[in-house]
Amino acid sequence: MKRLVTALALITLIWAVPQAVGQTVGAPSGLSYVQTIERAATSTTLNSSSSVVGPTDPLTLTAALSYPTSGQATGNVTFTVDNGSTPVVNYTAPVLNGVATLGTLLPTGTLSITATYSGDANLLSSSSAAITLTVLGPADFDFSVSPLSVTQGQTGSATTTVTSLNGFHGSITFTCASPITTLGCGFLPTSLAVPTPVGQVNASAPGGSLAFSVTTIATTVERAGLIGFFFLSFMSFGQRRKFFVMLAVATLFVMMVGCGTSTRYLQEDGTPKGTYSVTVTGMSGSLSHTKTVLVTVR
Repeated sequence: MKRLVTALALITLIWAVPQAVGQTVGAPSGLSYVQTIERAATSTTLNSSSSVVGPTDPLTLTAALSYPTSGQATGNVTFTVDNGSTPVVNYTAPVLNGVATLGTLLPTGTLSITATYSGDANLLSSSSAAITLTVLGPADFDFSVSPLSVTQGQTGSATTTVTSLNGFHGSITFTCASPITTLGCGFLPTSLAVPTPVGQVNASAPGGSLAFSVTTIATTVERAGLIGFFFLSFMSFGQRRKFFVMLAVATLFVMMVGCGTSTRYLQEDGTPKGTYSVTVTGMSGSLSHTKTVLVTVR
């Protein structure tokens, strides 16, 4: 009886040992059967070291696997990068200790990335949810100046707003060019220092502002007689006598020909009324941008 119990326990122990997929198990009775063990499901989680990077900044992508069984996962993870609709590039990295890591430089733009685990003999494949990140282009700047209207003889101003693109920082010098000599323009100050953007989360950031101003000249009309008496104060007695003689002769001539009046006026033309295109240029090192600002003189 004791020998029978021992034999039954041995049979039970042999049949309880788990087998690999598709392995044939020999039973003590001489019979055999095929036991199929299903591969375990997995899930893949994708993370990025940053959501915004510069064109030369290193980026690390990490795909972590989760699965219910013990043991080490093998296989590869494929990182698929697309620009929203069209695949741009694929990268493959091996799975080590349940994690696949990729360090690389990516093309510029707003990108969507997914990670797909290939699976192995014991684990099924799986794909992660997509993540979005931005790879900035070369550093640059932009600016804008609103059109302005100014009364003839007055000064007008408008705000010049600067935008930092892709992490730009540095000094920008502004100049302007007017199409006519009677319309002046300038900046105060003439340059703007753009600081390094802090915590930048997109491709553009405020860069600061400075004043753009224009100056116009008023049209003036003066009596000629007043100007003549102004010059008299600088003449000697003899010069004054000659001046009055000449003035008397001129007055007699006008009376004889009978044209005009005894009063004469001098007009100095100011800035003509109308709309002008003023050219504004911003420069920083090798970067240069030019805009046209419409200035209306009324």
